[in-house]
Amino acid sequence: MDQIKIFVADDHQLFIEGIKALTRDSQEVKLIGEAENGEDLLAQLKTNQPNVILMDINMPKINGIEATKKIRQLYPEIKILALTMFDDTLYVSEMIKAGASGYLLKNAGKSELITAITTVYKGERYVSSEVSLKMIDKMNNNDQSSAENKMPPVRKSEVTKKELEILKLIAQELTNAEIASKLNNSPMTIITHRKNLLRKLGVKNTAGLIKYAMENGMLNDDYQIGKH
Repeated sequence: MDQIKIFVADDHQLFIEGIKALTRDSQEVKLIGEAENGEDLLAQLKTNQPNVILMDINMPKINGIEATKKIRQLYPEIKILALTMFDDTLYVSEMIKAGASGYLLKNAGKSELITAITTVYKGERYVSSEVSLKMIDKMNNNDQSSAENKMPPVRKSEVTKKELEILKLIAQELTNAEIASKLNNSPMTIITHRKNLLRKLGVKNTAGLIKYAMENGMLNDDYQIGKH
């Protein structure tokens, strides 16, 4: 089988570099293009079309959901694999409705990434096991109570201990690379946690994160998850 040609669309260059590293020596896939937003991606597809697009959801100008809809209309033969840290069932549902063939979390390893790409390329669906379990739990909860049919709003209590730790390091003006080194994580992992914090706290940038954290006592040593 010829190598599967892939594009990656993500607004963090460091994550794109990570995908390059993971696929560089792959016999199954070949990265032929990259874009930092949906608008750039659509422009590039006019002259350079892959078999599969790895699509982030939260991107500027045109987000992943809207870009997926447009691509499915213009290039129905191209398969789309959502590659994101958003594990909420609402995002999964919206991406599938938009036309994505698969949904994979960014914490996936090389083996699962290649498997997911190969699966959607063959015309099949792929949803990571972690997301599948959440979807099953959601359906079970819906059966128990109609009041749970809508996804509840994000609350501060949903910030994890790891995210709170990273938030405090961001407030100390550490870079993604410095935080990654301090916590023995990859820079890509820190980037995805940072994006989750922006989404959960409803702010747009690092300044907003720090302001929110200070105003709500999240940088205090006695701050406890789930108590606010």
